[in-house]
Amino acid sequence: MVTAERTTSTAASQAKRARSQVAEQIRPLRIQLPAEWELTDERLLEFCGLNEEWQIEADAEGGLWIVAPPGTESSEREANVVTDLMNWTRRSGCGRAIGSGLVQLPNGWRRTPDAAWFSDERLAEMAGDDHIIWRICPDFVVEVRSATDELEDLQTKMEMWIAQGARLGWLVDPYDETVSIYRPEQEPQQVGRRESLTAAEIADDLSIDFTRIWPQQDPTPETS
Repeated sequence: MVTAERTTSTAASQAKRARSQVAEQIRPLRIQLPAEWELTDERLLEFCGLNEEWQIEADAEGGLWIVAPPGTESSEREANVVTDLMNWTRRSGCGRAIGSGLVQLPNGWRRTPDAAWFSDERLAEMAGDDHIIWRICPDFVVEVRSATDELEDLQTKMEMWIAQGARLGWLVDPYDETVSIYRPEQEPQQVGRRESLTAAEIADDLSIDFTRIWPQQDPTPETS
């Protein structure tokens, strides 16, 4: 007799292996540019515009990182997070929220968060800055894992956000149905599946709805 629990566990393990194989085949590709090629903000954005099917970031050593874009389902998950964050920003009148926009960190990396929020205090630091890529670290960053993402790559990215000044970071893994919470000078805290989560470090009323992020749960089948 095969129980429903065993069948579900086997299917989950097979799906996890399949995602791992996909992510391994589509690892980020680093391209080193010649030292004399100054990678200005304008040139980087032009390059991104010519290659819209890819997500492109730049490191501090003159390298371009080419990352596979998320699939349709993952894009929808990211959009749901961005929508909640932007709606709260409009209601509160505090700061600004973005999704998938390049920002330059203090260490020189130009990175793209899936969703991010900037406080008015940090935005004020850019007064008079005419750069077309913001040169401030977000206060709050959310990264949503897609099928083409290696978990370790996203963990490293989240650690960079925190090290460069983010006050709070969430790494959302819809496949394991967990959220890893990153805070400065603390070990990441992992929480399991829940309907919503509040970013109390930012505001008591800022919450993200996860009911549209997690996979739908099928009714438990009868055992046989």
